[in-house]
Amino acid sequence: MVGIRKPSASKSFKARTTGRVNRTVKHATNPLYGKKGAGFVKDPERSIKNAVYHKTSTGGLSSINSSSSHQEPAEEEKPTSTFDAVVGLISALLGAAGTILQIIIVVAIGLFILSLL
Repeated sequence: MVGIRKPSASKSFKARTTGRVNRTVKHATNPLYGKKGAGFVKDPERSIKNAVYHKTSTGGLSSINSSSSHQEPAEEEKPTSTFDAVVGLISALLGAAGTILQIIIVVAIGLFILSLL
């Protein structure tokens, strides 16, 4: 689960060719489509596993492309919630150890919510 993701040409093609019409139709018919946190509401266990996976692995080709090309530093975005602000503060203070702490926090919150259900 930790390491480099295996690239998939078919999934990459599908992600690049899914049209704006499809997204517009889904957004019009499903009120949760495209909303942050909707995946956690729909399937908390899956959401937690995906969060851990995305935090502990790196992309195959995308990480190679982004590291080889020079990119301008992005402007800092303001956090949209208190949780985002806390996570940003933890990662800024602790660096790599903060990422591990973020994973532990996400798993702990998920387990807490699962225990309430």
